[in-house]
Amino acid sequence: MKRLLLLLSLLPFGGRLVAEQIVVFGEKDLYVLDTSAAPVAPKETERLAFFEAFRTDVSRPAPYETKLELVSPPAWGKTVSAETRGTIQFHPSFPGGFVCRIALEHLLPNHDYILTLNGNPTRAGNNLLLSAVSGNEAERYYDFLIIRTDARGGYDANLGIFLKPGKYDVRCYVKDTADFKIVLYRDFFEFQVK
Repeated sequence: MKRLLLLLSLLPFGGRLVAEQIVVFGEKDLYVLDTSAAPVAPKETERLAFFEAFRTDVSRPAPYETKLELVSPPAWGKTVSAETRGTIQFHPSFPGGFVCRIALEHLLPNHDYILTLNGNPTRAGNNLLLSAVSGNEAERYYDFLIIRTDARGGYDANLGIFLKPGKYDVRCYVKDTADFKIVLYRDFFEFQVK
């Protein structure tokens, strides 16, 4: 009992014991795995294979091989606060998609943000992303999920993002839904979808 109380005391007040687990096939096409009702799996062969691979991956927690910091952007974005920060941990290679854990802190509480992968025409994977940047159609991006922070401005989730096979060298953005300005980002990093 003392050991359990000690472990609980080390957790931040109001913190989550377990991250959410979400399979993303599109911004509004997703499956939350840690709900009480078991989600019905997709029927399409490629989607089902990715769904099952992600579910297996999060059911036997293994450490992510890569961990990177998300930081407030320079002048072209906006700063929420000096304490705003985040991390992205991920497998550098995964069948059918990008599997990661995103943890964010000190954003606006109970507020919606957009998670984005953003390419560059000179880097790998740009042509595999879904949407063209307005005014710069050669550059592509993928707004893959709208999230909502908790009452403390935090968010923590394991995400399985279904993507086209190939090598990617992209940025990760956290954008405010109110004005679409970037509040956290990670400059280019590489991963592969098998």
